[in-house]
Amino acid sequence: MMPKNIGFVSTRFAGTDGVTLEASKWAQVLKKDGHRYFWFAGLLDRSAERSFLVPEAFFQHEQNQWINEQIFAKKGRDSAVTDAIFDLKILLKKQLKKFIRAFDINLLVAENILTIPMHVPLGIALTEIIAETQIPTIAHHHDFYWERRRQTTRC
Repeated sequence: MMPKNIGFVSTRFAGTDGVTLEASKWAQVLKKDGHRYFWFAGLLDRSAERSFLVPEAFFQHEQNQWINEQIFAKKGRDSAVTDAIFDLKILLKKQLKKFIRAFDINLLVAENILTIPMHVPLGIALTEIIAETQIPTIAHHHDFYWERRRQTTRC
């Protein structure tokens, strides 16, 4: 198998949280197989030459926190919230494209982005990138929305 440039995508790769630890384990296994790996996130403590930092991708970024306050545990939303989601999605999608080009990424590993709505605009951006480019993607999930009460709506 030809070595691949693998891009890990999440809101954070820093510290000792579960996503960071699991992704780091995967990266080491992939490295042993001759692949190269790179990091895209809003908070990073990885090597700068392998990293693509986008502060707006962090789940605690103020724009994302405001969006989450407007959408979780609510039955409807104002159009301004929808506009904010899609404005942030556009920015993140552009940054994901830059990341893929900068590191010549052949394969993405989405860490919780497509399963848990910690960052809705990032999930939409990544989904659109995958659909539009057909880049091979592994969705590696550790947490699910039903495990977190704050991310459900009670009728």
